[in-house]
Amino acid sequence: MHTNDPLRPVVFAYTAVRDTLAAVATGDSRREPDDTVLAVSGAPVAGLNGVISPDLEPDPGVVEALADSASLRGLPWSIQVRGVPGPRISAVAARHGLTHVSAQPLMVRRCDAGTPSQPATCPLRVRAVRADELGLYAKIMAEGFGVPPEMFEIFADPALAEREGFTFYLAEVDGVPVGTGMAAVSGDLLGVYNISVLPDHRRQGHGLAITTEIVRAGHAAGATTAYLYSSAMGVPVYTSAGFHTAEILTWFTAPA
Repeated sequence: MHTNDPLRPVVFAYTAVRDTLAAVATGDSRREPDDTVLAVSGAPVAGLNGVISPDLEPDPGVVEALADSASLRGLPWSIQVRGVPGPRISAVAARHGLTHVSAQPLMVRRCDAGTPSQPATCPLRVRAVRADELGLYAKIMAEGFGVPPEMFEIFADPALAEREGFTFYLAEVDGVPVGTGMAAVSGDLLGVYNISVLPDHRRQGHGLAITTEIVRAGHAAGATTAYLYSSAMGVPVYTSAGFHTAEILTWFTAPA
């Protein structure tokens, strides 16, 4: 059914990560037969609550039915679809007050790119964290993204560390945390998330080093194709790590 859509497994993996975060944080997640997902984490972040479709032509009726969920009320939330949305999806979003439109590049690092070499970023150390360190992880990530700590409180839940395929990373210089990253492995796919670096430690190659270490660890775990959604600022960094822009993800959110 989806043989002519080679990127669908990648976007499906992304929806599964959002589904898992919501399931751990609130238990409020739902997947429709066409794999459109309603994931409500409860975090005050639009991207962590809402409706995501992995199809190139999402069903407006399914999207609208999920968008009507009472559990979204009072939260910042989003509708996320691939590529340039059609008028029917745009109309669904508008009916729900989601009139701000933005796009994120989906970047993919294919299996034929091989295992990346370890960058020379001494004395930076990138390590997986224990469950009891996730509070520190969430704090450093919030500082790296320049947002209040409560926005990423869901990442402090020790239950996340128990989820199969999820690994959380701290980057440290002389034992002091300076950045974060997260890996979500599903079969041969590796999702790279939450790459952040504290302001005083930027422009030293740390973001690239964290990304590279996560890709290396993913390869060791059998995940040969990596993907991530990038900000415009991050595209050159990820390109240097072997990622290439494959398509875009369009977000509908409420105006600021």
